[in-house]
Amino acid sequence: MRNNKGQALVEFIIVLPIFLLLIISVIDFGNIISKKYSLENDLDTVVDMYKGNDYTSINTYVTNKDIKVNYSDDEEFLNIELTKDIKIISPMLNLIFGEFYEISVSRDIYE
Repeated sequence: MRNNKGQALVEFIIVLPIFLLLIISVIDFGNIISKKYSLENDLDTVVDMYKGNDYTSINTYVTNKDIKVNYSDDEEFLNIELTKDIKIISPMLNLIFGEFYEISVSRDIYE
């Protein structure tokens, strides 16, 4: 009969880093989704400020939240786009997406 006391410990040491990388990746994806919904709420606020002709408050608001705003205008509609960089902490996702992942939301407003 063989002694297998160390086998479980070796298997645990092999599986643990992979498991931790998967957990951190799930946390990163959750962070990205959460920040995207938060950016949608920020877009609602910016659109309300734009409709109220409060342009200085828009600049202050996006600067405080580290958000980039882009306006594009055609004849009928104004497109407001907000973008924000999210820092990726997972080494696996860091290789795929880079150090930062850019999320953006936009809305067309009839003028």
